[in-house]
Amino acid sequence: MPLQRIKGEIVRENYGFAFPMRILGSSQTLRVIVAEEALLLGDRTAAEEELQAEFESHLSSFESLAAEKYDLGHVTDDGIVFITAGDLVSL
Repeated sequence: MPLQRIKGEIVRENYGFAFPMRILGSSQTLRVIVAEEALLLGDRTAAEEELQAEFESHLSSFESLAAEKYDLGHVTDDGIVFITAGDLVSL
């Protein structure tokens, strides 16, 4: 089943950003966590504002990637889809 972005707070966590998505046709939600490493190019570091801007500019791509990972069954038992730098190869 596809996922749908829902209104919800984007939360800055120690290791990245998290946002909610809903499984279409149900009231079940899950969290998508985009690892900070997925927002950085190479070995560089970035200021908090840069990370937030990078995340926001690619949010629709992260939503699509989360839906793909969900369809492939790449969800933790507690309903989390993790997006890491390795996942971005497909973008």
